[in-house]
Amino acid sequence: MISAIEKRKLVYVLNRDSSGTPTIASPLEAHRSRTITFDTVGLDNGYDNPIFASLEFQYLDYDSLVLGGNVVGGKKEDEEDGMPQMEKQLAYYELDLGLNHVSRRWATTTHRTACCLAAVPGGADGPGGVLIGGEDYIEYVHETMSAPPQSVTSTNPNKKATKIICAIPRRKLHPAHKGVLVTTITVHRQKKSKFFALAQSELGDVYKITLTLDPSDKTVVRGMIVSLLDTLPPGNALNISKSGMLFLPAEFGNHVLYQFERIDLEDAPTCTSEEATAAYLDDESNPKIWEEAKFYASSERASKLACSFTPTMLQNLRKIYELDNLAPATSILVGELAGNEVSPQIYTLNGRGPRSTLRILRHGAAVTELAVSDLPGIPGAVYTIQDNTEEAMAKRKNKKNSRAYDKYIVVSFADATLVLSVGDTVEEMGKESGFLTNAPTLACSALGHDGGICQVHPAGVRHIHKGRAKQWHCPGLKRIECASANESQVIIALAGGEVIYFELDPISGNLTESKTKDVGADVCSLDVGTVQEGRSRSMFACVGCRDQTMRVVSLAPGKLLDQKSSAALPARPHSVALQYVPGSDGGADEAILTVGLDDGSSLRAGVDPVTGAISSSPAKRFLGARPVSVSRITLESGPATLLLSSRPWISRPDVAGGTHVTAPLSYAPLDHGCSFKNAGE
Repeated sequence: MISAIEKRKLVYVLNRDSSGTPTIASPLEAHRSRTITFDTVGLDNGYDNPIFASLEFQYLDYDSLVLGGNVVGGKKEDEEDGMPQMEKQLAYYELDLGLNHVSRRWATTTHRTACCLAAVPGGADGPGGVLIGGEDYIEYVHETMSAPPQSVTSTNPNKKATKIICAIPRRKLHPAHKGVLVTTITVHRQKKSKFFALAQSELGDVYKITLTLDPSDKTVVRGMIVSLLDTLPPGNALNISKSGMLFLPAEFGNHVLYQFERIDLEDAPTCTSEEATAAYLDDESNPKIWEEAKFYASSERASKLACSFTPTMLQNLRKIYELDNLAPATSILVGELAGNEVSPQIYTLNGRGPRSTLRILRHGAAVTELAVSDLPGIPGAVYTIQDNTEEAMAKRKNKKNSRAYDKYIVVSFADATLVLSVGDTVEEMGKESGFLTNAPTLACSALGHDGGICQVHPAGVRHIHKGRAKQWHCPGLKRIECASANESQVIIALAGGEVIYFELDPISGNLTESKTKDVGADVCSLDVGTVQEGRSRSMFACVGCRDQTMRVVSLAPGKLLDQKSSAALPARPHSVALQYVPGSDGGADEAILTVGLDDGSSLRAGVDPVTGAISSSPAKRFLGARPVSVSRITLESGPATLLLSSRPWISRPDVAGGTHVTAPLSYAPLDHGCSFKNAGE
């Protein structure tokens, strides 16, 4: 059943066709004129016709209000203000599946402040009926309920208790004349015929509700017990999971997930329906007050019935997780107030009362900062080196997870190199690392599968293998301008446009010079690519030149450094990365070329994995005011690209959608970056 705020109610019947697909029938109407609906729930009626409970209020029409009189529309005048009495009712609507018709089956008067409902398990699992939350009280109502047992006999024979109603515990400092409204109720089933309910007040106090059943007949309710559970932020609902979790979607501020520490509240402030019934039957202060509705309408009387408590820290619940929520945003300011960012930030005032916050929003994906370390100088680059020792390879073979973890972090400075060993702790290494530490590092990588490491510095190429270092020196007075390396290949560019290619000999384990070629222009960026699984080398390398061109050269045997394709760029290339990503529809991997330009933009183009041809329609995007640095990373076990300009960006393929996504990171500007994998991930 779907209820509008006023008049309209629609019932939809869901079925399944022969193929199991859910189908929905035309709605059945259960409209009632001049009726305002506060809440609607579906009752547990076993295998009988579905029944819906609706908390509603029918107001008088305009003519009745104008005419007035002692009897208007079948309702008597109120003794206090002379206006016709208007009652809030709980109504049952039944869907007759045989006749395909909805009818108003039964209705009863409820507390005038009632505002929320919760269905009680019925059929073979419980007594059925509903719990009604209102101001100061919680009431149980059902069509077949009987009068509660009366422990106190009234001196007036006409005064009888017919309601199962219980006051809720109140705070000690809460004014007696001011009521406490119950805003939400939820029922949780534990086992067969076992259940409890939780209710929350407008102040945030959460109560546990237990129904006392007749020992001889579990379908008959004899009483109700309301105990204080804990005090939480006011929420829009209470959601209990089978695993013992309570999720509170807060009305103001962050949503919170709690875990139950205990649910048996033996020493908690508790009120019972027997106490309320006894107080009603024993009250003779005003002989006119014989009607229960009027007796329970006074907040001052409810404060006398209810026990009191002082709010404390969480006693029975434990906070597990907090989900950010901006509602309500009371004020917003947009501007670049940080001083070092290009994009403006959004400053918001959120929440209410003690949960009010000032929040800064940035366009970008969230980043979790794991560790921060100060460096002795301004770094020029950062690299990571995988653990490729024989011991590490043997461990990966024996385990299902064959991921290679990083063993070293290499930080390059203007005139030095810092090598950090990564293990249980991060320690600085000296000459024992084999690195040339008094010169900057242009590129480095693990070589082969026997612990070899390659370091490229301006004066040459250094191959570190089994504790010994072999050095290749630049010819004459030339210097290395840029370089790139993977696990079996190294490519360097000397001043003047000379490119030299090195390859690891799998038999001898030596790094040998294979080919030298002059590309005809000064080289400013290089990338040798990655070695795909099942192959021994990368088939292509990318060369970015100062004449604003990008060239793809072959690394295949017999065609070393042969140019396969080239593309003109709108600006000088600053960095380049060639990466293989999963193909669409599970096909072969696709080669993606990403170029960072000096003008702050990036280009992304496809490269034919067979011919090396660059696609003719690259995608361009402006990222910031600084030259773009490009590096390959792994994100969620998939390939991605880190782009660094005035702010960091992530570029990754969306295999499901068949698109490529580029999004900023909500983090401070970065100068250098690389992928890092450790055993703790």
